[in-house]
Amino acid sequence: MNRWFRHTIVSVLLFVPMLMMAQGMPFVRSYGAEEYQAHNRNFDILAADNGVVYVANFEGLLYYDKAEWHIIHTPGITRITAIYQDQKGRVWTGGYNFVGYLETTSIGSIRLHSMTDENNIIRGEVNYFWEKGDQIYFRVSNRDNYLITKDGFEPSAVAMPFNDDFQDINQSLAITPDLTLIATNGQGLILQNRKGEMIWQLNEDNGLCNNNVNRISYDGHGTVWGATDKGIFSLAIPSVYSHFTAFDGLKGEVTAIQRLGTTMIVGTLNGIYMLHGKQFEEIHAIPYPCWQLKKVGNVLLAATSDGVYEIAEDGKTRQLSNASAMSVVPFGSGFLCGEIDGVYYYTNDQSSKIVDAAKVTKICIDKEKTIWLENLYGQIWSKQENEAAFQVVTANDHNDVVATLVDDGEKVSIVRNIDNDLFPLFSYTDSKGCLWLTDHESKNLMCTKNGQRTYDYQMDMAPFANKAVRAMLREEQTVWIGGEFGLVAISEEADQSMATTPMLHFCSIKLNGDSIIWENFAPMPEELEAFPSDNHIIELTYSLDYSPIMGETRYRTQLNGGAWSPWSKTPKTTFTNLSSGTYTLNVQAIDAFGRKSNIATLEFRIQTPIFLRWYMFIVYLFLLGLLFTSFNKWRIRRLEKEKIRLEKIVGERTAEVIQQKNEIEEKSNSLQVALDELAQAQKKLIRQEKMATAGKLTQGLIDRILNPMNYINNFSKLSCGLLKDLKANIEEEEGNMNKENYEDSIDVINMIDQNLKKVEEHGLSTSRTLKAMEEILKDRSGGMQPMSLVSLIRQNEEMVHTYFESRLKEHGINIVFTYPDTDIQVNGNAEQLSKTFMSMLGNGIYAVEKKCARTKYQPEVSLRLTLERNMACIYIHDNGTGIEPAIINKIFDPFFTTKTTGEASGVGLYLSHEILQNHGGDIAVVSVKNEYTEFKITIPNLPNSK
Repeated sequence: MNRWFRHTIVSVLLFVPMLMMAQGMPFVRSYGAEEYQAHNRNFDILAADNGVVYVANFEGLLYYDKAEWHIIHTPGITRITAIYQDQKGRVWTGGYNFVGYLETTSIGSIRLHSMTDENNIIRGEVNYFWEKGDQIYFRVSNRDNYLITKDGFEPSAVAMPFNDDFQDINQSLAITPDLTLIATNGQGLILQNRKGEMIWQLNEDNGLCNNNVNRISYDGHGTVWGATDKGIFSLAIPSVYSHFTAFDGLKGEVTAIQRLGTTMIVGTLNGIYMLHGKQFEEIHAIPYPCWQLKKVGNVLLAATSDGVYEIAEDGKTRQLSNASAMSVVPFGSGFLCGEIDGVYYYTNDQSSKIVDAAKVTKICIDKEKTIWLENLYGQIWSKQENEAAFQVVTANDHNDVVATLVDDGEKVSIVRNIDNDLFPLFSYTDSKGCLWLTDHESKNLMCTKNGQRTYDYQMDMAPFANKAVRAMLREEQTVWIGGEFGLVAISEEADQSMATTPMLHFCSIKLNGDSIIWENFAPMPEELEAFPSDNHIIELTYSLDYSPIMGETRYRTQLNGGAWSPWSKTPKTTFTNLSSGTYTLNVQAIDAFGRKSNIATLEFRIQTPIFLRWYMFIVYLFLLGLLFTSFNKWRIRRLEKEKIRLEKIVGERTAEVIQQKNEIEEKSNSLQVALDELAQAQKKLIRQEKMATAGKLTQGLIDRILNPMNYINNFSKLSCGLLKDLKANIEEEEGNMNKENYEDSIDVINMIDQNLKKVEEHGLSTSRTLKAMEEILKDRSGGMQPMSLVSLIRQNEEMVHTYFESRLKEHGINIVFTYPDTDIQVNGNAEQLSKTFMSMLGNGIYAVEKKCARTKYQPEVSLRLTLERNMACIYIHDNGTGIEPAIINKIFDPFFTTKTTGEASGVGLYLSHEILQNHGGDIAVVSVKNEYTEFKITIPNLPNSK
């Protein structure tokens, strides 16, 4: 084809006269490189038979399973430039020095099988694939053709069945017998009818991501996918929806729609526009916000902020009033107009105020010629034909009591927001007797007829349920709606995307974020293998096979027959730390048209951890009994020895008293007092001795247990190393061993290795608990001296920013310290108080980190020092996870903690409480779950504190 003929075709496509009815742009969605996480340049695209979209990208092969974007890299990470699905369903890919096809793994994932090796080498990029009979061919950028054989490929003289000489047209794709899409190089996307006439052109100026459309592909269900030099797009076509926005000359929020003859006229907050062909043109004589358009014979009355204008079909205008008009309605030989200070009647260039009703936005006249008025504040007036003046029907005595008028063509009704659950902010009666209403936010547009709701248009209107509708016009075959989203024309013909029943299916199952168990390119097994108990994160993705690009597809889940979750846009469910057992997950979707999909069900099972199996509890009980028996025997022996010693002491003291009584008879009264004092001293001594004995017994027990625990920890770690060496030795002897014995040996070694790691883990936890007990037994009564509490708080502030620097930056945590300018003196141990403050600040940082992992918000931990009634008060506050009411009274108990065993031993708050009581102070806590926690610390201040 010569250059002149090519340019002639492009010119015809771009400048052919538009003979069809005006049609707006289809809805389009663009995907940028930041969304699909690959290069922005794309060469080819394929909407495969299974609903998956494949994209030839500069970095490799992209594919979209309607839940997530994925990328497969070629050997050497070269670009993919061509994709093709043959008659058998196999997907072929070609790129720079590369040819291959997709194959499915045993778990349902896909991978690229390369056919390019040292014996099969091509030079350049693969541009096209095609089939002839049962043979598959491809062309390279140097214009050489190749035949794909069983072992590779070979040069071929078979010519392509299509011409690739076009420089300006990249592809022509027939969507229906009447519609053809043209992908151009530099001119965007063009839609033609069967006569070759252009219906519309989509480019960067009206929403396309790039004008260089390299390839397009139709999925057969109402969506066209396209690959460009700067992203990927999907297009709703053929569709009942047409969209007019600022790209089409229509600027501002749409407030009124009317047709005058064959011309569509639209009022917006920016002015009034007339539709010519596919483009809106502004009526320059009325550059003011338009509130209403009313048809009177062959003209329109427009209520604008500059007054009422008359508009003819040819666009000529005439100003009828010059005061700001908020509403207008034909009446008698003139019209009624709602203005700022009242309602006026205009006729024959004369005007008169008929009522002092300010800012009337709606004027209705019923069949009995009763005039109804509604103003901006929800007040209603009415006047019957034979009445002289307007009467107030509802007065807005309270700001929350407002009313609105609803004219259904037969009568005018008053709806108050306190009388009816449905308070329509917008209402419209069409020519077919249907009444259209919205909710109090002007959203959720619905249709009623003869007082009953009709669902004939529910599916068509569903994508706009969350859009505020301000204007509407229903014609014979089209419904027009307008608002801040622009103007949308909805044809009453069937939509291809609505004809497809939405089917939900699972896409993938992952463990711990990266271990893929199954993907949907192979049938899911009838029964999944049980998940190991150490997999703390189970991630499942799912999607509809075909979903419209308009609106949103939402999903909900149900686990083990419980309550359904709220609808969510995220096609993914993640479970963390599920306990062992069997689970059944149900998932359902609802698309933009309000259609619910099938319920997809997945059953899975989590194994019981070894340390929680029944036979391990027998071992635990045996060990616990043995430990308790040994401890009890040792304790009894020590108590018997102490009893003998105390009895000896008591006997000696008693003998001395008796001897003194015999020697000094005259001092019997004094001796009686001495005996009483001795008895008290005896009781006190026994109590002190018993307390000391208990402390010694506990300290000795800790020492006796810590030593064997250290041996257990050390030998379990050494044994893991020995097992690793043993496993390496067995693997070296694999060739000399029976396969079954080798696999059994490896499994036994792996199980022993896991058991030893669990032993080490629980041994370290036991050692940490014993050391915490040792910490509790320390004497903290000494080291008291006068000190500056403000100086100590300043030091702790520097320590927090230094010690927790990385965690603060990672989560964006604000640390706020507040203390008075004057000094506060207390009698205390600086080291113990500093340790207490840092421990509690660390708890606060831990709480906000946990909340950050669940939700996005601004975390903050603060410390505030004040002087209240001769007491120094320190408030430590965080807006983290909070403390549940059921456990808040237990947090100061020894060894009680809300953290995991590996994170804490549960003595921090107990020790803090003991330290503060040793200082003559106290600690209290106030908390609201998932909102905040605040600790109040009180310490007596010295008299010279200010």
